[in-house]
Amino acid sequence: MSAEAAVGREVLTYQENTLHTVFETLPVGVMLTDVQGVIQYVNPAFETATGYGRREVLGQTPRLFKSGEHSDQFFNDLWGQLREGRSFQGTIVNRKKTGELYWVEQTITPIRDGAGDLTHFVSVLQDITELRRRQEQEVQLRLAREVQQRFYGAAPELPGFDLGAAAYPAQETGGDYFDFIPMPNDCLAIVVGDVEGHGFGSALVMSLTRAYLRSFAAMGLGPDQILAQVNRMLVKDLESECFVTLALAHLDPKRRLLTYCGAGHVPGFVVGPWGDVACRLESSGPPLGLFSESTFTCLEPVSLEPGHVTVLLTDGITESASPDGTEFGNERTLQYIWAHHREPASQIADGLHRAAREFAFNEPQDDDTTSVIIKVDLEKPRSFLP
Repeated sequence: MSAEAAVGREVLTYQENTLHTVFETLPVGVMLTDVQGVIQYVNPAFETATGYGRREVLGQTPRLFKSGEHSDQFFNDLWGQLREGRSFQGTIVNRKKTGELYWVEQTITPIRDGAGDLTHFVSVLQDITELRRRQEQEVQLRLAREVQQRFYGAAPELPGFDLGAAAYPAQETGGDYFDFIPMPNDCLAIVVGDVEGHGFGSALVMSLTRAYLRSFAAMGLGPDQILAQVNRMLVKDLESECFVTLALAHLDPKRRLLTYCGAGHVPGFVVGPWGDVACRLESSGPPLGLFSESTFTCLEPVSLEPGHVTVLLTDGITESASPDGTEFGNERTLQYIWAHHREPASQIADGLHRAAREFAFNEPQDDDTTSVIIKVDLEKPRSFLP
């Protein structure tokens, strides 16, 4: 062997060793096959991604990783493209040794020798399973939030009353719920609900609860009957540890009567024109979705007087806590309502959320907050003409 040939051989060996070292340390999977698709090399990252050891895959073909998610035509087209000397790049679903499916962003490049003949295919695989799952979750959350926000419509206009509501989910979606449902004889059902937990799953349960409530309310049932029917449906649908607390008020604006029925919900209040509590709206039955035969009883109808402010809310407001663990509580809620009772109902609802958050020093919100405010307009003084 001539000196020049020896030097060339050393250079080639050095390059091969360097390339091998690069492949061995790459954080992405590398697979080398011959033109028949027989695996001749995989790097450690490939072993980690697939769960197969190097000895298990050498001499095999990529069919070992076939997931069944792609058609035979897909692979026929892929191999046809490669044998024509064209690279492939795309997302493929493979199957690990454990049987688990995973997604890879894969680039397959044909390798030619000095004569231009195809000799090998080298594949570089990037596991994108977690990225894909996060993206899918983000899309689902965004769609769920868009649907949920459509549920939170503006409060209706009602002669003699001012209605307002505000909901602030702790996450992208929430389990709190409010609604205004038209009832027979120009009456209105007013709902505030709280699904156990928060997030995407709670938002789905909230949507289901809303659908049931609107369906049974359309039948003209009383609040106690509506809750009983919704409860029976939710018991069938929900898992054993999931439940919904609900405040349901029936408002007769002509007679200015409020009939209340609650299912395991935090109390609401009717605040008088001098800051006194004219009525405390307590639940008469357990949360919805727990017991199929639960019964509910309406409180005695409350006569709403001019200047009365009724608040229905979720525990995300009253349980907002300062750094020392002190909760915002009912007393501060009532104080806030009295201090701002002359403001529009929508401003009171928004302001109550802000006050609870400020009390908690604006620490990250750990629960959804929702409130509905029902104000009875002050009667205008009569004018006497001389």
